[in-house]
Amino acid sequence: LAHMSPKRAAGSSSTDSAATSKKFRSAIDKGVDEFLCPITQELPVDPVTAKDGRVYERSAIKQWLERSDKSPVTNLKMGSELLDATQVRSMLETMVKSGAISGDKADKWQKRLKAEERAKELRRKAEAGDAKAMCDLGVNYMGGDGVPQDTAQAKMWYKRSAQHGNVRGLTNYGSKLRGGDRWLHWMEAAMRGDAFACVLVARLYERGVFGQIAKDKELAKRWYLKALACKEKEEGDGEEPDEEDKAEASAWLDANADVAAPWFDAPDRQVA
Repeated sequence: LAHMSPKRAAGSSSTDSAATSKKFRSAIDKGVDEFLCPITQELPVDPVTAKDGRVYERSAIKQWLERSDKSPVTNLKMGSELLDATQVRSMLETMVKSGAISGDKADKWQKRLKAEERAKELRRKAEAGDAKAMCDLGVNYMGGDGVPQDTAQAKMWYKRSAQHGNVRGLTNYGSKLRGGDRWLHWMEAAMRGDAFACVLVARLYERGVFGQIAKDKELAKRWYLKALACKEKEEGDGEEPDEEDKAEASAWLDANADVAAPWFDAPDRQVA
């Protein structure tokens, strides 16, 4: 019996340790919740402190303040000044990397951090003159992937990409323009072999534009066929169709198999 006491004591200590660990975990989770952005409900990768004293994701609160002069939390008026919350960023990074913060919150934070790092690398390449990186950075700005969502920045990088000879940059820049300017950019990109531009031009002829572009199935077929035939080339020209381009072009061509294809540059699809 004398040998039983140490075992009982060890068991009790283990139970106490588990309970203490659970309390610590609960305390950490509650503390971390204080840093969730009230708008995104996620841990901020680029945290700032607003005039209401709360910490936000920079891009989220900037977009909020563009349309409201009130706090998202208190609904009271507040100024638009934002202060970098550098210490919050450092603390969150340390806690995530150490495992103190885990689960869904940490996974989302790490995913967004990696997106931010990829965007920084794209910017480095773009600023060094890489035309493809310029286009990809524009896509990131359009979707808010690793950078704040910013249509103006997206348009600027698309334009620079196009000016440096990238055909997809030309297509995407055209999409930010209006009317005839848009179509001219798409047409040039399509002629240079961008599958997505070919699909966009095909849609114009498939659907028509009231008072400006008449519906023309033969021309639509020409450009859908060209979309499927596009190949990537050197020096920025040529972009192969992705799965969405292939699916759209193939579906239209299957549904319009009886439409003639008299154009010399509208190759028939090869039959396996």
